[in-house]
Amino acid sequence: MRMKRDYIRNKKPTTLPFDTRQLKTLDDEFWKKWAFYYLLDFYKNYDRNELKSIIEEETKKQYPRTEREIAKFLRLKLKANRQFGLNFSVKGEETNDEDVEGNYDITIHNTYWKSQDFYFECKNLDGSQDLINKYVCYNTYKKNKKNENIFDGGVLRYFNGKYAQNLVFGGMIGFLILGDKAEIKLNLLAKLNEKLTTSPDGDLIKINDNSIDGNSFTFDSVHRRLNDEFTLHHLLFDFSV
Repeated sequence: MRMKRDYIRNKKPTTLPFDTRQLKTLDDEFWKKWAFYYLLDFYKNYDRNELKSIIEEETKKQYPRTEREIAKFLRLKLKANRQFGLNFSVKGEETNDEDVEGNYDITIHNTYWKSQDFYFECKNLDGSQDLINKYVCYNTYKKNKKNENIFDGGVLRYFNGKYAQNLVFGGMIGFLILGDKAEIKLNLLAKLNEKLTTSPDGDLIKINDNSIDGNSFTFDSVHRRLNDEFTLHHLLFDFSV
């Protein structure tokens, strides 16, 4: 069942110019607004029953990868959007190895964008502290060569030398499959206030709430990275209803 979710605010950005010389002069904020527009357009109009069926089939497997299947669903819907395809392309993970550097869940690209790529890491959320930790930072209890515990997590990957090293921004998309959206958001904010294992890289500077078109399921977290500021744009997509 395709349901238009009218509570989602999604203002169309300024029209893209036809002149390629002008396209090359547009800044990151312009391009990011268009990326957000198409992500919110997906969230506003996706077919709930279609996605629900995909999630249910995946959870029947011995080793379900629900997060990966939802990200794949999102990418396919973006690719099927003809307007999106006129100016952007999207790709995702190309290997099953989650430890491969640069294995982004969603990458939005435009040839004329100076930064060229907007990376998104996707994580499931169900109200549990375990998934909150995996969204941000958690102890894998694996050991490195120095016999130290290895930490991982969606947010951490932007600060441990793995993700978006040549950029000053990145994205996180939380797939809410269970739980209360407001409570999950509060728990995420609390976790983000904790020191990462990479301190001072990754330390939180501030939160900009409702940052994308005033939607309450969005926020930006601004962090320290390499003596500069790095912004993570968070979108929490509730697929539980």
